[in-house]
Amino acid sequence: MTGDTTVRLKRKRAARVVQHQAGVTAYPEPHAAPVLPDGWGPLDPANETAILRACDEFSEGCHLRMGSPWEPESDYRVYRLHGSTFGDICATTVFNGGRNTRLLAVSPSCAGAARVALDFVNWDLEAAGVTWRLALNAD
Repeated sequence: MTGDTTVRLKRKRAARVVQHQAGVTAYPEPHAAPVLPDGWGPLDPANETAILRACDEFSEGCHLRMGSPWEPESDYRVYRLHGSTFGDICATTVFNGGRNTRLLAVSPSCAGAARVALDFVNWDLEAAGVTWRLALNAD
């Protein structure tokens, strides 16, 4: 590689596919996960795993927990990790089976991380055919 080489990374969003009487509808995820703060490059799998393990080890750092209407065994959670190796960050995760299994976002604020969690809950609601949505008002 030379200094002139440009590498483009394109993350793909997953989708929920719902079959109904009128046919099939795909509901793409609201974000290509993980959502990262401006200036952060993509996380490698080891860094994602480190953030998930930090959340597992610091359960009292969980500031928000919302059950998934689509996957009842899963929660969307927001953790505030003070003094982690990544700095003071908030992480949005999927919690399933007694541990955090997927990193959805890293944010400098809990409000930013909570908005991503809420977007995923609303995605679940839409795919389930529910017409109302949740909103977040942070002061």
